[in-house]
Amino acid sequence: MIKREHIKQAIDAISRRSPDIGYSLDQMLGMGVIDTAAGAQDGDNLHFVFDDEKVLVNKVLFFNEGIVPIEQGLVLKYGELVRKQELQDKSEAFNYRDASAEIHRAGLQRVVTYEIDYAIRRLRRELEDNQSPVTEAREKQIQDVIASLEGMKKDERPVEIHEGEGDPGYFYKGVVGEGIPATFMKFPLSMDALMQVADINMEFFHVRFVLNCLIRGLESNLMACVTGENIVGLIYLTLKEQFFKKDLEIKYLASLRGKTWNPKGLSAKPVKGVGTFLVAGVWLLWKNEMPGLREIVLDAEVGARRFYEAVGFEARGLSSYVLKTPKGYLLRSIVAMTHHCRTLRPELVRELVKLIVGEVKGLRKTAKDEKALARRRASLSAVQECLKPETRPEISKAASIALLKYEKKIPESLGMLMEYSSKEAVEHAASSSG
Repeated sequence: MIKREHIKQAIDAISRRSPDIGYSLDQMLGMGVIDTAAGAQDGDNLHFVFDDEKVLVNKVLFFNEGIVPIEQGLVLKYGELVRKQELQDKSEAFNYRDASAEIHRAGLQRVVTYEIDYAIRRLRRELEDNQSPVTEAREKQIQDVIASLEGMKKDERPVEIHEGEGDPGYFYKGVVGEGIPATFMKFPLSMDALMQVADINMEFFHVRFVLNCLIRGLESNLMACVTGENIVGLIYLTLKEQFFKKDLEIKYLASLRGKTWNPKGLSAKPVKGVGTFLVAGVWLLWKNEMPGLREIVLDAEVGARRFYEAVGFEARGLSSYVLKTPKGYLLRSIVAMTHHCRTLRPELVRELVKLIVGEVKGLRKTAKDEKALARRRASLSAVQECLKPETRPEISKAASIALLKYEKKIPESLGMLMEYSSKEAVEHAASSSG
C-alpha cells in the first residue's frame, strides 16, 4: 500500500533534481491535492490521488523499485496539469475531453524529459569525478550518449521499423493475437518509445530502467515486441556465466496485460501471445545468432510458472527454469517468424524439423482432460503453421509426411493437410511417406 511518507519521499527526490516542480508538488501535498487513497489497491495496481484523479502505480514496480514509479507518476501528472492550465488560459471555450490526449502526451513528455535530464546529470558527474577518472574511451562514450539524449528530447518522430537492404532494423517478424503483424527488435530508443514506456504500466520496465541500460552500454540487451508503432512487450537479456559455460538468461519479461492496462492512457490495448512471441524471438536469436551459448534460462516468479511450463521450460531447482523443447504456441510463433527470415542456419532448420515431427507424434495420444485438450490445441496450431504456403519447404514437408504417417491415430491429420496444403504437396508427402 502506498503511504503518505512514500509520496513525500518521491517529492523530495524530485525536488533535488527539479526544484521548481518539487516545490509545487510539495505545496499540493500540503493542501491535500495529492494524497493517499482509501483502498489503494486496484487489481494488480496500487494508486494514489492527484487532483481527485486516481494515479496507477504498478505493484511489482513499486515493490522492486521503491518510490521510482511514484516519482514518475507525480511528474507525469504535474506535466498534465501545466498543459491543462496553458490551454485554459488560451481559450475560454476549453474542453478537457477534446484536449485529453494532448494533455496526457504533455505529461508523458514531461516525465521523459525529466528522466533524460537526470540521466545526463549522472553522466556529467561521472566525467567530473576526480577520484575515479574515466578512460578516454569511456569519456567518448559518455559524450556520445549525452549528445544522443539531448537530441532525443527534440525528436518527435513515432517509432519506426526500417525496411530495406542491409540491416533492416529488426530481428524477426511474426504475429500476435488474432493475426496482428508484430516485430521482434532492439528497443527503439527515441522520445516516442520512452513516452510509451512511461504510459505502458508494465512490470519491471520504466523510463529510468531503459535509460540506465543506455548509460551502462547495455541497451542492446533490451528487446521489444512492436505492433504498428506501438510497444506491447519488452524483454531484457543477460549472459549468465557459471561452471565454464555461458547461458542466455531472460532477466525480465513483461507485456501489456488487462489487469494492469490503463484505459485512460494512450498505449495500445493488450493483445494475446506477446510473451510467447518475445520468447520465440529470443530462441531464434540464440539458435541463429549466438549458437555458442549453452541454454536459455530464467528465474520464474510463482505466478508466471504456468506460462513458462506450457511453452517448453522445465524446472531446475526451486525457481530456475531452462528452455528444453519449444512446443505448442511457442513453436508456432517460432515457425511463423521463420517465414520472414532471409537466412537461417542449416542446423536450426534441422532442429525445427525435429521439433515439428515430435509435435505431430504427440498428437497420437488421446486427450483425457482439459489440460490435455489445451495442450492438444496448442500442438495443432503449431502443426497448422507449418502447412501454410509461406513455410520453408523443409519444415512443411516434414510436417506433411509425419501427419500422413500417423493419420490413423490423428483424426485431424487429413483435414489439416487438405485445408492448409496444396494437392501437389499432399501427393508429394504421400509418396515420400510411402
